[in-house]
Amino acid sequence: MQTRLSERRLLKLKLNFEENLYIFSDSIKDQLLPFTDYEMINLTEIFTDDSDLNVEIGIGNGEFLVHLAANHPDENFLGFEVVKRVFKKAIARVQRNQLENVRLVHYDGSFFMNLFPDESVSNFYINFPDPWPKKKHHKRRLLKAPFLKLLARKLKNNGTLYMVTDHENYAKEIMTNLIPVDDLTSAFKSVYINELIDYYPTKYYRKFAQPGNVFFFKMKKF
Repeated sequence: MQTRLSERRLLKLKLNFEENLYIFSDSIKDQLLPFTDYEMINLTEIFTDDSDLNVEIGIGNGEFLVHLAANHPDENFLGFEVVKRVFKKAIARVQRNQLENVRLVHYDGSFFMNLFPDESVSNFYINFPDPWPKKKHHKRRLLKAPFLKLLARKLKNNGTLYMVTDHENYAKEIMTNLIPVDDLTSAFKSVYINELIDYYPTKYYRKFAQPGNVFFFKMKKF
């Protein structure tokens, strides 16, 4: 078994951002093969400079990412989304704002995180991930301890992981899942706070979140 694993070839994913600011899942799926490992992504193939990289997992219609990118034109922003309908809205929003520091990927961000170099990301943003409220579905939640450890490994020193949920049970689970993640420390006096003054109110936040029942996490890597 050791020999077979060591002989497993590494393939390079082709991420073609040369003509567009986005990639749809079809071009990624066509490259995925069973029993295959992939090379680490060279981030200069996504962005031509080495400016600070910010990553949002689950961008929805893209308004949060666009707001950040427009206000920080000297930084790079990479967004992942799996729902094609809202992904197309995000593309249109980026194009309307003529932002050159944004790239969008229509694919599961958790897959790509394994291919990012360690200590390569300045900030991660995860806004209102699916809480999978039924107990039998809790295993599908994104923010499990192994994934939080992975994100911590990809963060630069002094980097930040932002997470927001309006589901109290999920917030409590995140607190528990953060315990074994030694590299991350809350920037607040508590693990989370219920109001963040400078938070950009996304469409979901405006339509569904109840004031005082939103849980903001801001975890720093030291």
